[in-house]
Amino acid sequence: MVDILHESKAGEQRGRRPRRRERLTLGVFLRRFTGVDEKILASVPQERSRYTSLGAVVISTALIAGTSMLGALTLLSQASLLYLVPVAALWGLIIANIDRFLITSLHGDNDGWTRWGNVLIRLALAVVIGIFIAEPLTLKIFQERLDRQILVERDQAISLTESRYKQCNPLDGPAPSGVDCTGYLLDGGDQALAIERNMTQRQSSLKAAEDQLAADINRRQELEALRGRECNGIKVANRTTGVEGNGPECKVRTNDLTTFLATHDIPRQQAEIAKLRTEIGSLTADRASAEEQRSTALSKKITARVEEKKRAYADIGLLDRWEALGTLAGQSGMVNFAHWLLRIIFVLLDCMPIISKMLNGKTEYDRLLTQELRAGSACHEAELNFTTRQTTGEYEIRLREEERRLKAERGRIDRDQRVDEASRDDEIDRLARTFMTSTPTRR
Repeated sequence: MVDILHESKAGEQRGRRPRRRERLTLGVFLRRFTGVDEKILASVPQERSRYTSLGAVVISTALIAGTSMLGALTLLSQASLLYLVPVAALWGLIIANIDRFLITSLHGDNDGWTRWGNVLIRLALAVVIGIFIAEPLTLKIFQERLDRQILVERDQAISLTESRYKQCNPLDGPAPSGVDCTGYLLDGGDQALAIERNMTQRQSSLKAAEDQLAADINRRQELEALRGRECNGIKVANRTTGVEGNGPECKVRTNDLTTFLATHDIPRQQAEIAKLRTEIGSLTADRASAEEQRSTALSKKITARVEEKKRAYADIGLLDRWEALGTLAGQSGMVNFAHWLLRIIFVLLDCMPIISKMLNGKTEYDRLLTQELRAGSACHEAELNFTTRQTTGEYEIRLREEERRLKAERGRIDRDQRVDEASRDDEIDRLARTFMTSTPTRR
């Protein structure tokens, strides 16, 4: 039966005419992006224009995706177009293949929630891809406006940074207490600060020495005046006796003056004050020089930090433009409207293959495809059943043959055993007769 079946198939194949190789035309090329079977479509040629247009929609979406990727690559890299175009073309082919898969998965006349569930899932995937395609194109369209916004924001950031460095590193004195200088403090050298502390100590000592000297001079003048009045006989109530001459009270006043001058060396104090003033003058000159050096060092460091900030802002990246687009959209209602309008347009363009397929509804091609799939499935199931039955039948035949062989072998063994037993009995009888004949009879 198997041979008959194979012979019938071979006869059918010999009876068929060799099919001509399909010529690749523009329509066939476009329909390949919809995943249709040209053999089935040949039965309903009226459907070709529909699927040709659907393939053109897929190609258009792929071209938009490639253009979007090329725009994103030009924003990210300054490489030559010779290197960027192949990458953009590859991305377009990937999007075309994804759309082809989405459309192919909707072929057939399935009904109910299964079909709509597939549609919603594939439509959500198309929306995600559309957003991914739309954003780079939107950034490319608004590139000039975004770059201006970014440059303005960066100039403001650089100016703020420079101002904060100068505010936190004043040329004279410490940083102000009301400003947050975390990360902005610079080291301009400790020499000026050390000289400043030294000058402060010297000035404090000078003031104390001057105050002490003034008090001692006043005290000496008072003692001298009191001694002069006492010795000259000038009467001062409760202070002098009014008796002229070198009397006891005059000697006491003279002794008080002598003791005071001995314990308060006014000339030495004056010399120390002069020395302190000289030292402060020298420190003032040193402080001016140190402050000039500190000012120069701080200015250089501030300039270096600002230049470093400028170098960090030299290039404008894709994320910078994306952030600037959000800022502009928040500041301008027109920019926000244009941004969303472009995003919706590009998302709809990427969803067009799925939308077009759904707008077409179930076509004759879908019905024929479903029949073809069912017929193929039935044929495959029948062939599988036939192969299974054929294989199991062969094993059953072999099993029965093996059982017959085993049964014959057991019969042969039984026969051989019976023959052996009979031969053994005959041999025993022969030996017994021989023994009996050879034994003498008793009288």
